[in-house]
Amino acid sequence: MRSSCVRLGFLAWLSLVVVGCATTPDVASLEREGMNRVSPVRAAEVNTRLGVGYLERGQLQLAIEKLDTAIRHDPDHTPAHLTLALIYEQLGDSRRAGQHYRTASRLAPNDGATQNAFAVHLCRQQRFGEAERHFQRAMDDPFYATPELAYANAGACARRAGDSEQAQRYLRQALEIDPGYADALFQLAGLYLEQGDAFRARAFFQRFEGVAGVDAAALMLGYRIENSLDNTSGAYRYARRLEQDFPDSLQARELRSLRQEDD
Repeated sequence: MRSSCVRLGFLAWLSLVVVGCATTPDVASLEREGMNRVSPVRAAEVNTRLGVGYLERGQLQLAIEKLDTAIRHDPDHTPAHLTLALIYEQLGDSRRAGQHYRTASRLAPNDGATQNAFAVHLCRQQRFGEAERHFQRAMDDPFYATPELAYANAGACARRAGDSEQAQRYLRQALEIDPGYADALFQLAGLYLEQGDAFRARAFFQRFEGVAGVDAAALMLGYRIENSLDNTSGAYRYARRLEQDFPDSLQARELRSLRQEDD
């Protein structure tokens, strides 16, 4: 089953939270700018852009070096801290990730994207109460371009914490902002299935299928919904697609295990 906390891709986050780094920089041309001839703030900005460029090329060590350089030039450069936090989280170093997230949060306490990213990290650490406070900060930012993201993430986090009512409220608020927001639709489908309301789960899952491509986790959810409704043919279609398209996935292995138990 797909994790109930945040399905955003790593680099997708960067486009939302790293100011001025939405496009891949020309690394060579930036290197030629001459870091010794620019202000510390400008040097931090350029090194952060270089770090993102190396990150997008999969050169994580070089990315970390450039981002560390950015912070040496300007210890309060929020995008560098936030990008380092995301990299360290990707590498499984929760301690360093947490340090940089917390610094970024302190430096940008009212920035929705920064607060949302930190809240997601806290939720992954099962620090649900603290995560809730930072999700609220994200939602309170009137200039946050994608508030539906914070609401959906908060809903997924509440679901993970076992608070189904709060999860439903947040996820529906995300859909009020964007009725076709795929993450919220997916989470609500899973939530209603958990609550035993397979018909409502099917309705949200069908809306999800209409706006997003399906992966192994989605196919598994579709299978579970149709199986709960005793729709043998529908469940079989999802199972067949899962086996054909994602035979090595965790969900495909789970499906084979379930079928063995039923035999």
